[in-house]
Amino acid sequence: MNSSDNAEYIVFELVKEYLKKKPFFSIEDIVVFINNRVKLNPNINKNRIEKIIKMLIKKRVLIPGTKLMKNNIIEHPVRSEIFNLIKQTPSNINQIMNTIDIGSNQVLWHLSCLEKFQFVRSKKFDNQRVFFNSELNPDFDELHFYLKQNIVKEIINFMQGEKNEFMITEIVNGLKKNYNTTKKYLKILQKLKLIGIKKQNRKIIFYLDKDKYIEVRNLINEE
Repeated sequence: MNSSDNAEYIVFELVKEYLKKKPFFSIEDIVVFINNRVKLNPNINKNRIEKIIKMLIKKRVLIPGTKLMKNNIIEHPVRSEIFNLIKQTPSNINQIMNTIDIGSNQVLWHLSCLEKFQFVRSKKFDNQRVFFNSELNPDFDELHFYLKQNIVKEIINFMQGEKNEFMITEIVNGLKKNYNTTKKYLKILQKLKLIGIKKQNRKIIFYLDKDKYIEVRNLINEE
């Protein structure tokens, strides 16, 4: 381990020690604490400590004003469960509450921690805030979110049958779904270029682009 790596390790370990004693910190306080502990180390001075602390903050390993650090952020069992749920399926607050059976305040607090440390990120869809695994490509957020919705799965499965073209009433009746809800998700799938439309005898006909759907599904499954 070179002197730079060693200095970063020492500072990091002292940060953990400091946070056990004081749950919240400012950069100034923690620099003073560490500087007092390493006075006999010729490779670490106050200026270097401050640079290392700022580097850790920039990397979101720690955040001023909180006792949490990135290495222990998901040690909390509920927070870990929320994170694992989001990794499996992009979820909004209500979905998380219903799946894990906890209150909104708890969910918001844990999501805030996960988002601060960049385990998850959020984006708005249909006036709802949806949380994604930060490792996913944000260019595919809409696909990840909508293709996980049960009604979207049902529509696609229905349209993958022997018949290739459908009027909206056929889809509504076949799935026994609300007309307006079905129409809404058909428009979304059309926007995602997974469903096409054409006019036939003044009627609008929907069809699934099966090749495009397989391509997209494989693409997002590879992430």
